[in-house]
Order: sequence, then C-alpha cells, then structure tokens
Amino acid sequence: MRNFNLKSWMTLLAVCAFSVSAFSQLVLPQKSPKSSVSYTVGLTEITINYSSPSVNEREIWGALLPYDKMWRAGANEATTIEFSSDVVLEGQKLAAGRYAFFLIPRAEGKWTAVFNSVADQWGAYKYDESKDALRVDITPKMKGQSIDRLNYAIVDQGFDKGYIRLSWEKARIYLRFRTEYLDQAISNVEAALADTSLADRQWVVYAQGADFLLGTEKKNELALEWANKSTELFNHGWNWWIKAQAQAANGDYKSALASIEKCKELDTASDDDSFYTDAKAEVDKMQAEWSQKS
Repeated sequence: MRNFNLKSWMTLLAVCAFSVSAFSQLVLPQKSPKSSVSYTVGLTEITINYSSPSVNEREIWGALLPYDKMWRAGANEATTIEFSSDVVLEGQKLAAGRYAFFLIPRAEGKWTAVFNSVADQWGAYKYDESKDALRVDITPKMKGQSIDRLNYAIVDQGFDKGYIRLSWEKARIYLRFRTEYLDQAISNVEAALADTSLADRQWVVYAQGADFLLGTEKKNELALEWANKSTELFNHGWNWWIKAQAQAANGDYKSALASIEKCKELDTASDDDSFYTDAKAEVDKMQAEWSQKS
C-alpha cells in the first residue's frame, strides 16, 4: 500500500511539473495585442507603446469605459508615450521622457489627457495623481465611421510640429505638439564642423547646413554665411547653387544670378561635376524668375 501511494505521488508530481512547464511555454493570440508606433518630427523621436482592444460589438463610451473615470488609453499595461526631447503639448511644456498616458472621457465637453511620470504600471489601478507631469483638456471628435481596434498615429506637419491621434470606435483624440529643433540643428552643424575627422569635408557640412536652413525659411543670413564658407573651401556646382538660393533668399538676386553662372561654368569645366546638367530644369526656372527681380 505504501509503495502504491509513493508511486501515485511521484506520478502526480511528474504530471504537475509537466503541466507547469507546458503552461509557461504556451503562446496564444491576445485579445488586445501589443502594438507600437514611432516617428521622428524634426529632431524629436516619439514612441507610443500600447495594447489594442477591439470594440467587439460592445458599447464603449459610458459603458465599458465609464465617464469621469481614469482609463489606461489602451488595454493591459498602461499606454506609454516617450519624447526624446522637450515638447510643447497643447500649449504646455512637457519635458523629455517616457510617460504613462491616461484619458478621462466625459459624456459632454472636454476630455482630460494625463501624462504620468510612472511609466511602467498595470492599467490605472495604482495611478498616483501626485506623479502627473502634465494634464491637458482636449475636445474629442466623434466620427461617423467606427474603428473596431484602437490605434495610435503620429502625424508631422513640418519640422517643428505635428499631432498624436487616438482612434477607437467613433472617438478621435488629437494631441497637438510643437518641438524646438532649430537651435539643436545649428548646434549639430557646429559640432560636425569641429569634428577633426571631417576636416576635409567641411565644405559639405557648410553646404548641408545652409541647405537645411533655407528649407526652414529661417535664419537666411546664417544660411548665406555658411554657403559662402562652403564655396570658399571648395568649388562645386551643388554648393554654388545653394549659395545662389541663399543670396536670393536675402534679396540679392544679382549675386544669385552670378552664382548660377558659376554653377554652369563648373559643369562645363569638369567631367566630375555634372550638377547643373542634372538639375538644369530647376536651375533654369529659378534663373528666369530671379532675372525678373534683379
């Protein structure tokens, strides 16, 4: 009898051990699968990690998610939003960092978006208001089309601004932000110019920096300064074309036209410089426009 009991216990333990091992390796589809979206606006990288529930024929707002209650803005772990640099979000400053993101939906009027400094937490069960880094009120938009599975998107509207959009059921939430990129971009150019390993490519760095500033339509005087330094270091049709654009941006169309002629001359003089040949349509178009202004 004792031997039988011992064997029974050993068998039971073996079965339990197998069950635990099998359970630990079990992988099944999740009702609210994990998802993420990441995008760089200007020099700011934004990353959102969340679990995505589905409507699944349920009533969401005011039912599954009660009004005036904190919601994790997703499922399972709290949704997190990370900014690699400081931003201005809905008109308020938010420091670089990773935050738990919550929403408080309401039956009428504005909803409240909450950025909490405790990023890693399960849902909102241990939410601590004293750890909030930012709260902003936003107006939800209710659309005719229903989105079954919750999703986030990051949309840029230029180098320095954009918005985060949450879509679920008929609700659309927009969080508008602005980034400070220009000073950092200028510092990056200056750092590259100070890098001794790039000494023989400084003319390229100056030209790239000038081209970037012209694209922002800001700091045109600095763009011209950098373009001048580039052409002082090396003659190429590309940097002379950038210099022409910088001169035009500063209202000196006569000098811009002279720089275009230099661009053409370099193309003719060297088999290694075909910039004007490749960009002829664009250069000739601007030459005609600036001739009317000079």
